[in-house]
Amino acid sequence: MASVPEPNRPMKGAPLPVPISHRDVSLVASTISAGWGDVQGLIVEGRLAEFYHHSSRLHAVAFLLSGTTQVEWTRTGRYTRYLSEPGSLTIVPAGDDHQFRTDRRIRALVWMADPAWLESLADREWAAHGSMVEILEAFNRRDAEFWALGQQLAARMLSPIPGARLYAEALNLQLALQLLWNHSSLPRQHGEEVERLSDPRLRRVVDYIHGSLGNEITLGELAELAGLSPNYFLSAFRRATGKTPHRYLTERRIARACELLRNPHRSIVDVSLAVGFSSQSHLTSVFRRFLKTTPAAYREEVLGARGLAGTRR
Repeated sequence: MASVPEPNRPMKGAPLPVPISHRDVSLVASTISAGWGDVQGLIVEGRLAEFYHHSSRLHAVAFLLSGTTQVEWTRTGRYTRYLSEPGSLTIVPAGDDHQFRTDRRIRALVWMADPAWLESLADREWAAHGSMVEILEAFNRRDAEFWALGQQLAARMLSPIPGARLYAEALNLQLALQLLWNHSSLPRQHGEEVERLSDPRLRRVVDYIHGSLGNEITLGELAELAGLSPNYFLSAFRRATGKTPHRYLTERRIARACELLRNPHRSIVDVSLAVGFSSQSHLTSVFRRFLKTTPAAYREEVLGARGLAGTRR
């Protein structure tokens, strides 16, 4: 009998990725208060008049249930502004720092998933899927089936009835599968045809990335270079390289940072900006996540004590 992956249990010490302590936002319902320990979700209502900082070890998906608002989102040196309406999704991958601001009151369900749990599902259901599963960032995304599942979970949270916990746990698994099927680096659902990224087009995109590491690079720019729509380009690039464009770009930036850190006369702040990170702390956060060390520690290990003499910090 096949083993069942561990449920989506809360991670000790993982901050909730929603502003339940924000003065203008109220907690309407939660799976924690309902006693659904294996399901992680909150319904919140209000307006983020000031930027709210979010960083979590959990993936988060926000389902806008009611209200229309303009959302401002900053992360990894990028800024996005968009109009969000009921039925839309915002997907925030675990890690990194994010800031959100809204101009009107809304009600939203924020559903959260443990990356380790999703990884175990992928190991079980996707044969030889390769590297670690990435969840793809998205904003103002329309996914009718995914959103309907979130709406069903929200309805049970607002009006719990006998059997609601089992029902919520079933929805939790369906939500996880939808996230993996349609919003991750895993191979797309069977039967979907994706246009191939030819070698010349791939080389054009890769050369552009390598030559623009210090600049902001958008998915739209890369898709235009390849002559594809953003959605087709995302799938085609992933098929050609085994990585998402964001993952590939981040790896190139870290690799270039390692090269520049070998120069003792270049400060870590300068290195950070030269490879496209917004600050030294941003570089340090991503550097630690990829290489399990800091830029300063890496430089010390490479240059040694004598090489560090006169080094710019």
